[in-house]
Amino acid sequence: MPPIFVVGAPRTGTTLVKEILNRHPRVHLFDEVHFFERVWDDRAAIGDLASPMSQSTAIQRVRDIVSRYGSDAEIAEILTVEEYRRRLMSEGRQYRNLFRILLETGAQRHGADCWGDSSPQDVLYLDRIFEWYPEARIVALIRDPRGYLSSCKNYFRRQVATYRERSNPLTQAMLWRTYMSAATEAAAGPHASSVLMLRYEDLVSDPETWVRRLAEHVRVEFDPGMLAVDRANTSFPEADAPVRGIFDASKDRWRTELTPTEIWIAERICGELMRKLAYEPALLSSGQRAKPAVSELLKIAALLPSRAYRHVFHSHKPLRMGKVKRVLDHLRPSGASGAARRTK
Repeated sequence: MPPIFVVGAPRTGTTLVKEILNRHPRVHLFDEVHFFERVWDDRAAIGDLASPMSQSTAIQRVRDIVSRYGSDAEIAEILTVEEYRRRLMSEGRQYRNLFRILLETGAQRHGADCWGDSSPQDVLYLDRIFEWYPEARIVALIRDPRGYLSSCKNYFRRQVATYRERSNPLTQAMLWRTYMSAATEAAAGPHASSVLMLRYEDLVSDPETWVRRLAEHVRVEFDPGMLAVDRANTSFPEADAPVRGIFDASKDRWRTELTPTEIWIAERICGELMRKLAYEPALLSSGQRAKPAVSELLKIAALLPSRAYRHVFHSHKPLRMGKVKRVLDHLRPSGASGAARRTK
C-alpha cells in the first residue's frame, strides 16, 4: 500500500481528514509528527546516520517527539532505542527509513497496512516526500482564506494567552498563501496524479461523495465507517449543536465572524491565488466589496512584529532556516521560483 500524507495549512481540515482515514481498518496516520521540521531540517546538527552517535541522537529525537507531542505515544515504548537501531541497520541508515519505520510501526500497532502522517506544514516538503516515497498519495486540503482566518481567529481566541498573542490576520493570510502555493505547485508538477486537492467546503457540504473520492485516491475501498468521525469539524464547538461528525456549519461563518478589514486583508494578500482556487471576493450586505477601517488596519499592522515574533519563537517546533527559506520562496509571485524550491 502506498503511504499517505495529509497536508495543507492548520485550520483547513487536515485533522478531520486524518480522522476520516483513520476510521478505515486498513489505514493509520500519525497526528502531526512534523518530522521534516523537527528532524530533517536539523540533520546538519544530528549528523549522518551511518554514525552510531548520530543514530542515537536521531532515534532519541524521534522518540521524544512522539512521546511528547504525537498521537501515538506508546510507539516510543515499542520502538526502543535498541529496536529502532536494529531496524535502521537492517533497512538502511537513512533519514527516509528513520521516518518510515516510525510510521509503519504505528500502522502495525493498529492492525493497518497503510501508513502515513498528517502534518499540515509538510506541504512545504512535498518534493522531499516524493523523492523518498515516489508512490506516496498526497491529500492537500484547500480552504477559503477567509474561512481559514475565521477559524484561526476563534481558535486562538479560545486558547491560552501565548496562543492569542500569536494571532494576526496579516501573518495568517501570508501563511495561507504560502501553504496553498506549495499545494498548487505540487498539483501541477510531475507527481500531479498523486495529489488530491480537496476543498474543505466541498468535503463538509457533500461528505459521502468526497470521502468516496478520498478513498479511491489513497487506494482503499470506501468504508461507511469513514463518515462516522468522533469529533466535530469546527473551532466553534460552543455554538454548533453537533459534537461529532462532518457538518457544514463552519463553512461560511467567516461572513459574520470577520470584520470588513479582516476580509479585505485576506482578499488583498490572497486574491490572485484564492481566485485561482475558485474563491471569489465577497460582497457585503451593502452590495459593496470589503474595505478596511484605517484605525483597525493600523492597529493590526502595529501588532504584526510582536505577534510574528511570538508565532516563530513561542512554538513547540524549532525555527529552522530550511523552513524559513521555503516559506519565503512560496510568498513570491506565482511561477517565480519553482526550480529554487526543489533545491532546498
